[in-house]
Amino acid sequence: MYTRILLAIDASATAQQAAEHAIALARGLRASLRLVCVVDAASLAGTLPGMAPMMSGDARLLLDDWMNRAAQFGVDVSTAILETSPKVPRVADAICAEAASWGAQLVVLGSRGRSGVGNLVLGSAAEAVARACGCAVLLVHPGDALQ
Repeated sequence: MYTRILLAIDASATAQQAAEHAIALARGLRASLRLVCVVDAASLAGTLPGMAPMMSGDARLLLDDWMNRAAQFGVDVSTAILETSPKVPRVADAICAEAASWGAQLVVLGSRGRSGVGNLVLGSAAEAVARACGCAVLLVHPGDALQ
């Protein structure tokens, strides 16, 4: 089954639910879990250049919190802060590239994250990851409770 699970997380409620699913899966399957948070530096560069370092600090706090939660269940867990760039311009590109380089067999993420209002049905990053990732993708929807 899955031995390497990558979780893409942000501060949204749906991402928090995805984290709970990913930790439960990793625990049950005895899989390694990689937690990633993407700082969209490419879109901030022209408008708010000083925001990327602050967002990286917030991302580190979020990742550390979930890493500690996973470790409490005995999950082998690691973290990474990813950034968009001219070479990796979209959040989904950063997630898929990390999944490939880390050797993830499953990517878990919330179906709606912290994105624009135009993504009413499925967040654009979630949709792009589902379409582009070279491995299985689990999208957790709002209200998906663990059973």
